[in-house]
Amino acid sequence: MTVHTILLVQNTQSPGSRTYYDFNTVAEAMDQIATLYEQRLQKENPRLAQLQYRAQDLLQFIDNHREFVALVFSPAQQNYAPHDKEWIKERLLNHLGRQQPAAPQQQQPSRGGASSNRSNIQSRLGNQRF
Repeated sequence: MTVHTILLVQNTQSPGSRTYYDFNTVAEAMDQIATLYEQRLQKENPRLAQLQYRAQDLLQFIDNHREFVALVFSPAQQNYAPHDKEWIKERLLNHLGRQQPAAPQQQQPSRGGASSNRSNIQSRLGNQRF
């Protein structure tokens, strides 16, 4: 479904840490959340050739933010509906679950980038690492 989505993110108490991201779909917003977390992991661990983390780690990343809100356009109402962290985490898990391949595939060698790592992920749910 194509619905305009705005993510409002505040890392700390400081108003200067506020930022926003603008997307054409909720799915694009969910991809960006995973990318933000992967970029943080890569920054914290620059020597790792491949990033691995659990779904719970990604959810904790959201919880660690002062604010994490999605504004999703409602065509029927002609306005933006605000959604909290719990809604975002639920949508994120559903989104990542839909990206899970039907059958395990041989992974390609990683080039070290966060986006290339995501294409090699076999599972993003439960306690499985990716």
